[in-house]
Amino acid sequence: MSNGVIHVIDKVLMPPADEPAIPEGCDYVIGIDDTGLAYDNIDLAIEVGQTVCWIWEGESMAHNVAEISEEGDTARMIGGDYSGESMETVDYRLTFTEDETFHYICEPHATMGMVGKVTVGTGVQEVTTPEPTYEDENNTPGFTALVLGVAAISAVVLSGRRRW
Repeated sequence: MSNGVIHVIDKVLMPPADEPAIPEGCDYVIGIDDTGLAYDNIDLAIEVGQTVCWIWEGESMAHNVAEISEEGDTARMIGGDYSGESMETVDYRLTFTEDETFHYICEPHATMGMVGKVTVGTGVQEVTTPEPTYEDENNTPGFTALVLGVAAISAVVLSGRRRW
């Protein structure tokens, strides 16, 4: 039965895709984008105490996550957070416990611009200046040298007077 209206279909309508499930223990997930040469979320802002998970499976190229000292570096920071050697499948998780800006690279593709940043809280670490300690208040730098110098001059003067 027709109602006289012509329906033209020029595209297939699909129901909205379900949001991918975030694995337990992760607040955010970073993967690899469609090009295979970039992370899919390169500038993430989170709160202190949240966990970021870098997860990918069966990539055609091996990738990793390596902390760098500052934006623009292409070599990993020794002693920094590191997922290990690059691999096609990775599940690396970091929980950030203080305000900071975490810059990272994929070592094999750093020079191709495979970089990212996680800004935690304010993005700036709180710097605390240690309080000075006064364990030995008589330990004034240079004081001992001054006393020794005066003693040496006195000894020379006194020894010179004995000769006359």
